[in-house]
Amino acid sequence: MALAEAPPANAYLLKNDCGFEVHAMRGIMLLTLLFASAITSFADETEHHHHRHVLHVFDANGKPVGVFRYADGSAGIYLTVDGAQVFVPIMRRQVSGTGNQIVYSATEFTWGWYFMNQFYSADCSGAPLVPTSTAMRPSFTLRKGSDVTLYVAPETNSQFLSVSSYTLGTNGQCQRYTSPLTTAGWPVESSRVVTQEHPEPLSIHY
Repeated sequence: MALAEAPPANAYLLKNDCGFEVHAMRGIMLLTLLFASAITSFADETEHHHHRHVLHVFDANGKPVGVFRYADGSAGIYLTVDGAQVFVPIMRRQVSGTGNQIVYSATEFTWGWYFMNQFYSADCSGAPLVPTSTAMRPSFTLRKGSDVTLYVAPETNSQFLSVSSYTLGTNGQCQRYTSPLTTAGWPVESSRVVTQEHPEPLSIHY
């Protein structure tokens, strides 16, 4: 009868080492899953916290217009008009007064406008010149009474254009240049009356 060969002295150690390695691998996998879950949860919470604390602009009907932004030193929002992203300024609503005696609202805002408006026509009618000082796709807002119209330039280089008249402010009288003035800017490709889609007063909150 053959005698069974005795197992190596380190057989049990090898077996125990393998068992230890299996348990160690399981532990590492569990820790990895827990860490990944924690990171995902933190990212979700951070994103939710971020969205919850972003200022938005709302129109008079409570409809959200867009995220409140700053561009070129002006407050406003970005709007997409016929596929072009344009920056539309927003300013605090003037309650009463003129000149240096203006009273402003603490909570209400209006669509912004530019102080100087130049026109191709001699009587300040028609579309204005879109100047070179605007952000993103060149655009220009013009207020006439309660209507604010957004004029958008084409996706081309600026040109030297001839303007014949101008107004200063929203209530300024039309002034005619002695002779047409050549200035850099863009013609108008499209326009939109933003107060029809998003009436004033505007509000800014989370």
